[in-house]
This record gives sequence, structure tokens and C-alpha cells, in this order.
Amino acid sequence: MDESQSEISIEVNAPPSIELDAGNIASNQPVLMTGEPNQSSQNLFNVADPQNVSFVMGPNGQLIAVAKPPFVWKHFWIGGGIPFALYVVPLLLMLIASGFSEGKYIWDDVELVSEENSTAYTGEFTLDSDYRLEWCGVYIDNKRSADTGYEYVCEANGDQANILDAYTNETVGYWNGQNGTIYLEPEVDHGDSLIIIQFEAQVEAGFLMEILYDAEELMIFSCCLGFLLSIVLLIVGFSTGKPGMGWGGVAALVAFPFIGILAAGIA
Repeated sequence: MDESQSEISIEVNAPPSIELDAGNIASNQPVLMTGEPNQSSQNLFNVADPQNVSFVMGPNGQLIAVAKPPFVWKHFWIGGGIPFALYVVPLLLMLIASGFSEGKYIWDDVELVSEENSTAYTGEFTLDSDYRLEWCGVYIDNKRSADTGYEYVCEANGDQANILDAYTNETVGYWNGQNGTIYLEPEVDHGDSLIIIQFEAQVEAGFLMEILYDAEELMIFSCCLGFLLSIVLLIVGFSTGKPGMGWGGVAALVAFPFIGILAAGIA
């Protein structure tokens, strides 16, 4: 046998080439999760619950699951409690002071007498030391209807009062609380008309009235500050991932007009 014929030819078949689809590889990549994996007290979100995460597109085209910030009640009380405290504290002071300072009112009518050979009118009215003058008005010939109103009104200032023309606002007389003298000299001669001056006074409430006046001024300032602060906390809360603080600011902002209406009713 020929040596060349005794050789067995062996053919080696190479394995087929493998084609890689970059698109399929990218689509089958695992979804990256963001956030801190170690949460001793509680997990920021549960992967199995899609309500706790939102998916965004990453810079390399991958979907990234971003944890939704949790609602924390402590943040809510910070965002809503601070502005609300600025509303409520002066409001409570106003409620307490107004409740104890409801004084007793008195009304008294004094007839003014015309001086001889003059257009002036005089009278007398005295107040006890416990009372202070709130208001007084002058009417003529018993006319106090809605059409005529008061011809002259008083501008009270402690134990003194200026009598002003209701139409021109010019001073035409005065009341001296120290000696009770009433003096009226109008520009118009009313002749023998019946001229009555009506006084309204209230019992002094002492330091409680001062607290009420101070609380009213404080209420204006604190309401404005609380309104601005609620807007700031609202923006900061939602922009920094603290929805509790943001919703607290919203609650304080919604409460602002109701607090203002209540404070106006007390004042």
C-alpha cells in the first residue's frame, strides 16, 4: 500500500461566529437603584412597590429608579407649625385681653345753653376716673336721622376732646374733662335751636387694654411674617425633598386668610 494513500484526511470545522446585538444587551441591563442601601430604621422604598419609586432616564440611556422622598410628620409640623404659631400667639393674647377688657358703657345727653349776645353754647359733663371718653356727637333740634346725622363730632384725647364740624372737620369747640366744661361756637348761628351733645364712655380696663392694643399691633406684624415664612418653607420643603415641610407650608398659607378674618372680628 502506498504511504500517501494510507493517510486519513481530517477536516476541522470551526464554530460559527457569534454576533452581538448591542441594543439587546443595553435593554437587558439591570435597573440601577439609587439611594442609601443601609436604613436601620426603615427602607426609603420597597423595590416591589412601584409607588415608592419613580423611573428616570440616566445619562447613558439606562432607566434609573429614584426613591420618592418620604412624608415625615416632623417636617410637616416644622413647615406648618412655625408660621401657625406666629398667627396664634398674638391671636390668643387678643382673645384673652378682649374677654377681660369688655368694659361697661354709659351714654349721657347734655343740653347746651346759648350764651347771651354770642353764638356760643356751653354746658357741663363730668366723667368718673374709672371711665374714658370713647365718642361724642352733637345734634340739633333732636334730629339724629340717617339723613341729617350729627352736625358736630368729638375727637377724644384722654380727658380732653375737640369738637369738630362733621362736614368741614374744623374745630368749633372743646370738652374739658378735668372741670367738665363744654364749649361750642359753630360758624353757623343756630339761634334758639335745641342743641344736645351725646357722650359715650367706657370703663377703663387698665393694663388689659394695653395688652389688647399691643396684641393688635403684634398681630399685624406676625401675620405678615408668618405669611412670608409659610411661602419660604413651602418652597424649601418641596425643592429639598421634604414634602412634609412643603405641605406644612401649604397648610399655613391656607390658614392665613381665616386667621386674618378672625383677628379683624376680635379687634
